[in-house]
Amino acid sequence: MEKRTLLAVLLILVVFWISSEFIWKNKKTQVEKPATETIEKPEEQVEVKPTKEITAQIPVEPESDIEIVNNISFENEFLKVSFSNQGAVVNSIQLKEYFLSDKETPVELIPNNESLLNTELLMSSGNILNLKNVIFQFIENKEDNQITFISQTEAGIIEKTYKLTGKYQVDLEMRITSYEDFVGYNIGLDSGIADTEEYLKMKSREYKVVGQLDNAITKYSLAKLKENRELSGNIDWSAIKSKYFTMAIIPDDLIDMNKLSAFKSNESPAMKIGITVSRPEIVHRYQLYFGPLLYSDLKEYGNGIENTVEMGPKFLQWISKIFMAFLKFLHSFIPSWGICVVIFSVVLKIILYPLTHKSFESSTKMQKIQPLMNELKTKYKSDPQRMNAELKKLYKEHGVNPLGGCLPMLFQMPILFALYPILRYSIDLRQAHFLWLPDLSEPDPIWLLPILMAVFMFVQQKLMSPSKQSLEEMDEKQRASMQSQKMMMYFMPIMMFFIFKSLSSGLVLYWTLFSVIGSIQQYIIKKKFKKEEQCVK
Repeated sequence: MEKRTLLAVLLILVVFWISSEFIWKNKKTQVEKPATETIEKPEEQVEVKPTKEITAQIPVEPESDIEIVNNISFENEFLKVSFSNQGAVVNSIQLKEYFLSDKETPVELIPNNESLLNTELLMSSGNILNLKNVIFQFIENKEDNQITFISQTEAGIIEKTYKLTGKYQVDLEMRITSYEDFVGYNIGLDSGIADTEEYLKMKSREYKVVGQLDNAITKYSLAKLKENRELSGNIDWSAIKSKYFTMAIIPDDLIDMNKLSAFKSNESPAMKIGITVSRPEIVHRYQLYFGPLLYSDLKEYGNGIENTVEMGPKFLQWISKIFMAFLKFLHSFIPSWGICVVIFSVVLKIILYPLTHKSFESSTKMQKIQPLMNELKTKYKSDPQRMNAELKKLYKEHGVNPLGGCLPMLFQMPILFALYPILRYSIDLRQAHFLWLPDLSEPDPIWLLPILMAVFMFVQQKLMSPSKQSLEEMDEKQRASMQSQKMMMYFMPIMMFFIFKSLSSGLVLYWTLFSVIGSIQQYIIKKKFKKEEQCVK
């Protein structure tokens, strides 16, 4: 492999790794506040308490012996949500169109024995009234998919009304009246989000708390939640997410949602949100999204919540969207996502043919004039200025661009970066079976694709290596350089194997096809130049 081309490939790998590890992750936009609060862990959950807490059982009327009911529910064709009147919380969210690996059990978003949207009332005295154990009365309206929970005491009245209003949307209305020293409340997405995939090696990076604070996106991966993260600012929305699913809360514009506490619960990202109120009686409304990370569905909210979907670096997202739209277009008449990826790879290779052809052709030409370059370097080694001038003249005479072998490959980097999140995170490819691959969104279980990719990468590099005649015309120093490049020819495919064996098989399928087609292309170009040399002789 030509030196510049080898350096280009190495640069692609380094930049690709750095980008996936660091650059693509949105940086924090808020200054973290030091954690001065006391932390308790009742029942394995983390609760952040800014002041002294009274976990109060708000009394109900003595004559009302309210039974605890944990299976109140409503549903549509996409979603089934269950509630408990103990705390007026959500204790189950089932997605009817998505299943676990057995293809029968619906995806459940809330971990076992956990609940969502518990409320804590904040008092001016500094006390917190935790409603977790309060037994609410409830009224069901099955026709409208609506449930209202009510707790009425001498201290005040609390109503929480849930209504199923869309595919994956539940509306929440909070009514709180008569609490004289009431200054705010916390509402929790503190259950964590349940595991739905068997492959969890990347969980610490893929599971996140995401929010939009002061019109900027803030993300904390599970790996960054070893300690609590406290943020303040105007919160447009916030969510916890896994690789493919999310649970999000969106307040009405007039709600002063201004504090976010992100932490780890049940080995999953979790959070509490603080809301400030200015009067003892409030009616607050929220939209809750419980469902898959579908960019088109989330985009409809018009508030930036689609940024919970992994789409790669922002400046390349327009390319990612084009790729995703084309794949979906293919899938509209081709049922197999695997075949769609194959066709996509071939079409993209055809589009990039002039670029890759130029790269291969330039590398071959550079090998052809290598002996002449060596003569000039030997002749003018004591005069670098003259040597450079003569080399430029040689390049011009033979129509060679010294950067032609690596620049076209560098131009392909944006394409690879844009395609990476589509084939790794797209829920459309989740559980998509192809040939021996059970799931195109997960790594190849038997590593066959990464092995094939490494083999064809070696073949491609072998085809790009200098001919035996060119090696004989080199001096000792150049031969030593070629020997080191030969070692890289063996090392690079091995390194690529270890990188790609943990990536989604859809991405590896694309890259393997690229290597196969590239090897054929390089063989044809090399054969063409060999014939031209024979004709000249």
